[in-house]
Amino acid sequence: MNQTPDPRFHLQQPVDALYTNSPRRLAFRAQTVDEFRAWQIALRQQVAHLIGIAGRIPPPVRAEKLQTVDRGAYSEEKWTLDVGDTLAPMYLLIPKTAPPYRPVLVFHGHMPSIQYALGNYPNAQEAQARLAIDNNYAQALALAGYFVCAVEQRGFGERISDQLGGVDDCQTSCRHLSFEYLMQGRVMLGERCWDGLCALNFLAARDDLVPGVMGCTGNSGGGTITLWLSALDERITVVVPSCYLCSFKRSILGVRHCECNYVPGILQYAEMGDLAALIAPRPFRAIAGERDPIFPIDGVREQFETVQRAYDLLGAGDRCSLTVHPGEHAYNHAMSHEWFGQWLGV
Repeated sequence: MNQTPDPRFHLQQPVDALYTNSPRRLAFRAQTVDEFRAWQIALRQQVAHLIGIAGRIPPPVRAEKLQTVDRGAYSEEKWTLDVGDTLAPMYLLIPKTAPPYRPVLVFHGHMPSIQYALGNYPNAQEAQARLAIDNNYAQALALAGYFVCAVEQRGFGERISDQLGGVDDCQTSCRHLSFEYLMQGRVMLGERCWDGLCALNFLAARDDLVPGVMGCTGNSGGGTITLWLSALDERITVVVPSCYLCSFKRSILGVRHCECNYVPGILQYAEMGDLAALIAPRPFRAIAGERDPIFPIDGVREQFETVQRAYDLLGAGDRCSLTVHPGEHAYNHAMSHEWFGQWLGV
């Protein structure tokens, strides 16, 4: 029997009210530098706890080179990286110039594998479509002279489980692994940040990199890990997340997203702008698309205001930037390279 739904039972208004009335106990409200430092410590500790990496001890740095491919201006090396519970494929794009190099840690987003960010596409048609949205940002940074480190994210490429899902040709294990980790008391986003921490340890042990500098960037799901990892680890000195900074309410909660984006309990403590403010005063540039349908620009600008307030409080307003390109959900080489060139050099 068909019935007209009773609007009293509809759940959107109650969850909207829950968001609106949530206290955000660790939102950025500092008025002095000392208050900022205390807030930064408190929120970082809470975030590490929520994403399941608090108290975990990284394994000793263990990595093995598997192969080297000549890519013309740079060499592409494939390594295995020990991240404790498993091995991760890690790619190093090394310029054919004399060291020391300026490193950039790169995270790919939701795509079939890390190969797309490396500029390695299965056919000319796919390459044309992806290059039109600057999808090969790891490759582009290597061509610009940076030492690039990119770890394949859990759920993609060679890092899948027996359970696959997705649309079209982008079959991933994001959904299954996200729920698997939740059942084990972990969070997919945290596991990906953990892999990034292990990569940072590996890079810190190398003697061919300029010490004390480290860029980090990624688009979409790569922008996610760029922002969260950089908020937690100050070894990252220049931060460029693309197509991610936005209010949780307007993006992760307002538009259908993959399950790997969700962190239980985060809205009790902070919105996304508060997380990004943890990066202050390190140089930070958010890239956004004016017509991005899944990270709406109004939500981007709203959260960037919080970030800008934190940088202004620390007298570092010139180190904080929001750049908006006219497109949709896409990276932008020019905006990224300009910021890295200014603050990281090459």
